Amino acid sequence: MEQLIFRNTKIAYEIKRSTRAKRINIRIDQDKVRVAVPLGITYSEAKVFVESKSEWILKHVQAWQSQNQQVPRKYMQGDTFLYQGKNCPLYTRVVTGRMISIKFIEGCLWAELPEVIPPEDWPQTVRGSLIKWYRVQAERVFQERLDYFVRIMGLKYNRLTIREQKTRWGSCSSKGNINLNWRIILAPEKVVDYLVVHELAHLRYMNHSQEFWCFVANYMPEYKVWKKWLKDNTSILNFDWETICFKKGDE
Repeated sequence: MEQLIFRNTKIAYEIKRSTRAKRINIRIDQDKVRVAVPLGITYSEAKVFVESKSEWILKHVQAWQSQNQQVPRKYMQGDTFLYQGKNCPLYTRVVTGRMISIKFIEGCLWAELPEVIPPEDWPQTVRGSLIKWYRVQAERVFQERLDYFVRIMGLKYNRLTIREQKTRWGSCSSKGNINLNWRIILAPEKVVDYLVVHELAHLRYMNHSQEFWCFVANYMPEYKVWKKWLKDNTSILNFDWETICFKKGDE
């Protein structure tokens, strides 16, 4: 692990050799700095390049830290949660029966909690149920948008899989399998469309060539707007559901 010192701030960063990288690539993964170095570039050259980008790196690391210095969520009434780009207030109500349910009503999220669940268990119960609800909505919405764009793009894919990844929003395999990250359901609808078109375009071009981006632009002319939105808002979509209120293993 290397260390960058800029404006009296120490920033650790990791350099890794990459056979896929065509140039030195700096990625801010939450508050971590990762540097991909292509073959033919020495570590010394990479370190010089990183130092030349000190101001940019510090700006983005501090932006992530600022966005994530928020009051911990309690998963109780009063919290707000993103859904398709909108901040939705959470409400809770006690119901008879034994099953908890999450409902989306007029821009609000309602958690219906069985009266048999002790109040001290509500946050953990709401948290787990909310994540499951998001995944169900993601599968429904992603499937609808895939089916729509497949028709107009004249393509065929093999299978859709909903995943949870911290560093990738989607992928398309050589077998035609589309993988999408459920957290994209938190983003505006146009971001979902951009991601769907992007991955479907890989069925035609398994690269990011000029032809690939032209193909994407044919079906989403404003793709650069939503591509930038995704880059700028990674931190809010990568909300750490497991560590905000609970430790791993609480589920």
